[in-house]
Amino acid sequence: MLAFLKKWQKMITLFFVLTLLLVLTQRTVARQGITVVEEALLTVAAPVQGVFQRFTRSVEGLLTSVQGYRFLAAENRRLEDELAAALVLAARLTELRHENHRLRQMLNFEASSEHELIAAEVIARDPSSWFQIIIINKGSLHGVEQNLAVITSEGLVGSVLSVSPVSAQVLLLTDSRRAVSAMVQRSREPGIVGVVEADADMPGYLRMINLPRDANIQSGDTIISSGLGGIYPQGFVLGYVLEIAEEELGHLRFALLRPAANFNRLEEVFVVAPSAAPARGSEGAY
Repeated sequence: MLAFLKKWQKMITLFFVLTLLLVLTQRTVARQGITVVEEALLTVAAPVQGVFQRFTRSVEGLLTSVQGYRFLAAENRRLEDELAAALVLAARLTELRHENHRLRQMLNFEASSEHELIAAEVIARDPSSWFQIIIINKGSLHGVEQNLAVITSEGLVGSVLSVSPVSAQVLLLTDSRRAVSAMVQRSREPGIVGVVEADADMPGYLRMINLPRDANIQSGDTIISSGLGGIYPQGFVLGYVLEIAEEELGHLRFALLRPAANFNRLEEVFVVAPSAAPARGSEGAY
């Protein structure tokens, strides 16, 4: 700006001198039209005046652009804040809908269950043993005891491993320390009872072992707890048959099962109250 003013300093001075002479001429001479001197002054002053008008418009345009940019920047920040708040609200509403759906399922399941159930939330799980142990927010003060069965509306989850006054550890079916006496729900053949345990080759899946070669079992069958062994009441769904194969010696068969409960997404569970469970055996019993 200073360089511009310095460059045009002489022109600016001349413009003001000519303007002053023009004003003085108008004040001292009463007439119609303009004089030769005025015409000359206007001829000289017009280009300078045009330059200043263009400069003024440029400055006004620049100021308008700056103000517009500031307004747009402020508006953009406001819209970004509103969008962020809307996304947070949408995420919260989605989570509430999912929670509401799960709670409704739990209430319906609890109301229709023939067992007395203790509702609990999963509050932690061991990252190093993701498919083995979860911790729930109910303990001995709520009636939870060691070896009680733990279920969801989908099926059997596991059993209580240890208890504190306000929490408990639950050993999942996918842990090698747990095994469940089970049978095929469709056939329910007397004596055709296998054992469901964790599949060592496929973490997160189950395996039903000790099946006779002539056992009436096929892909898609639902496997339920048989009630034998003293920990798990009869009728809880364990999983669904994916495939059937022969064991190494060839005398028995086994079935690969997809667990009924989603062990990756356990959030709420039920502990089957003591009044619903028969006499309980040792930790590894089924």
